[in-house]
Amino acid sequence: MNLLESCVNEKCRVLSIDLDDTLKEHLCAMGLCTNATLCVKRYGLFKSSVQVQIGERLIALGKSQARSIEIRVA
Repeated sequence: MNLLESCVNEKCRVLSIDLDDTLKEHLCAMGLCTNATLCVKRYGLFKSSVQVQIGERLIALGKSQARSIEIRVA
């Protein structure tokens, strides 16, 4: 299941991130890395983007990025 398939306010654990290394390192610096726990806060219009909360930090991801993040509901 990828990040776009989860529901709002659902806690998830990141299983894998299938993005290029530069972007993966950038996301990991913000706390979004393998085994991180996150909560989906809201979706953009037509799920064009997704906002997730990791700890106290909010991160917005585009649709293609969110599709590349495999999760499991915690």
